[in-house]
Amino acid sequence: MGELAALVKKVQIALSEEAHVSVWMNFLRNKHPETHRHSVRVAILGEELAISIKLSEKDKNNLVRGCFLHDIGKSFIPVHILDQQEPLSEEQWNILKLHPLLGAEMAKDFPGINNSITDVIRHHHERWNGAGYPNGLQGNDIPFLARICSVVDAYDAMQSFRSYRERSSIEQAKNELRSAAGTQFDPNIVDQFLMLTDQQLTL
Repeated sequence: MGELAALVKKVQIALSEEAHVSVWMNFLRNKHPETHRHSVRVAILGEELAISIKLSEKDKNNLVRGCFLHDIGKSFIPVHILDQQEPLSEEQWNILKLHPLLGAEMAKDFPGINNSITDVIRHHHERWNGAGYPNGLQGNDIPFLARICSVVDAYDAMQSFRSYRERSSIEQAKNELRSAAGTQFDPNIVDQFLMLTDQQLTL
């Protein structure tokens, strides 16, 4: 059985069982601590931005929960793929790209999780220019909260330590966001994110 087929079978078994946020986040923390820490930081940054742009309490809560759970689908991705330093093979890349769909499918059965939250999980890798995944959505067709998560997720990823690269400085990460505004990211959200202070951006 190929790696992708084995993964699908594992997911089908897991999704047939009772699913709860704490169970799966604990599983992710034990399996890949850095992804769990990243998820916590993205949720914190998401809340900072939500407050700054004066989102409603409902939207803020949905954003924070979506950011916290955005990578929950990586619970099913083999660790060697998550940690691989060399370029991924086509099959490995296809497996990794499943994590938004897997996560959204998992989360929809969690108590208290609504469609706005699962939209964040499903669409945080869409791109403003339509070149993202899983659905190739473009511009305002990408759910608003998912567009916010996309910016915050990318910023924290650049700020995170990886064994195969140095972490970016705050200014380097800001410049990367600026350069990708209008292609990868909603430019208005990038502008709003960059209005946060360096203190707010340091976790």
